[in-house]
Amino acid sequence: MVLSLFLGLDKVNAECDNKTQLEINTASSNVTMDYSLESLTVDAEGNLHPEIAPQDVEISETSEYSLIDKVTLNINNVSDKVYVVLHGNDGDINREYHSSDLKNGSLSYKVPDTAKIRNYTLTIYSDVDSCSNQELRSIEVTTPMYNDIADQVLCENNNAYYCQRYVTTPINADDLNIGGGSESASPTPSIEEENDDRNSTIIFTLGIVIVAIMLVAIIVIVIRNKQKKDDVIRSIGGN
Repeated sequence: MVLSLFLGLDKVNAECDNKTQLEINTASSNVTMDYSLESLTVDAEGNLHPEIAPQDVEISETSEYSLIDKVTLNINNVSDKVYVVLHGNDGDINREYHSSDLKNGSLSYKVPDTAKIRNYTLTIYSDVDSCSNQELRSIEVTTPMYNDIADQVLCENNNAYYCQRYVTTPINADDLNIGGGSESASPTPSIEEENDDRNSTIIFTLGIVIVAIMLVAIIVIVIRNKQKKDDVIRSIGGN
């Protein structure tokens, strides 16, 4: 009986056979994770109103509703042969999910906010007894943050990356010496530089106008003096 017990335990704890390994590897490769960004309708107290489509919301100071953008992590195809652990590098989540915890093998996780760039890792493990807890692979996803620079004047009609509303690479507002590429062949001028250039152009134009007026006035005076001199010469019988 003792011998049979040991033989039974050895069979249960045997390493994965090739067929099982192929099955869990296939199940692992089918798991996906990405993110979606959508606008949602909220009232003045921040309550969501999914029944009101964002395109039906009139944005104004007196409007009862407004729009907020939400980022959602989407995890799909978690079968009964694997389980996953979702970890946020900022510590907002670190949780294990089995297929029995999910609906049709899918999970949606609402990212807390878009105030900063966040990094998430989904690690996939075997959920088969003979290969229990074997780490199979991991997926990394970076979610975007809202880019305040996109609201500035320099981003009007500007398709550069630093003018995108949402970015996954940090942008330093003090470091916008961005040149080259298809968008711009030289650094984007600041608002102060644009104003200085405009003022210089106005002053230069006024200077040209003033000089032209002075030249015309001098020519008129010379012509009038010459006409007076000719009149005097004629009055005394000269040619």
